[in-house]
Amino acid sequence: MSIRYLYKAISRSKRICNYYRCSRPGRIILRNIARDKNGAIYHYGCLQSAKDERWRCLECWMTFDATECSFTETHDMRNDEFRERYSPICPGCGSHNIKPLKPLEARA
Repeated sequence: MSIRYLYKAISRSKRICNYYRCSRPGRIILRNIARDKNGAIYHYGCLQSAKDERWRCLECWMTFDATECSFTETHDMRNDEFRERYSPICPGCGSHNIKPLKPLEARA
């Protein structure tokens, strides 16, 4: 699918990146738009980063990347400060018991 087709097919107000670590969250994607296999919209660089980020569920042992799972916003208490972060949810069983996997380059 060509990029120009995506610009015409998706209205400007709906072109918002779905990656939870996006450098421009909530802003409209002006160029380098991409779709994953489920149809979610990303910046091209965010899509590549999401595919590289992998986790394993410790309940059902499913391995997945950031494009396949959903996230919940959680609050952590560290050093008398509340911090907000996103924690992944397993797409197979819905568990929060998830372990991040090392990238392929770091394993060698």
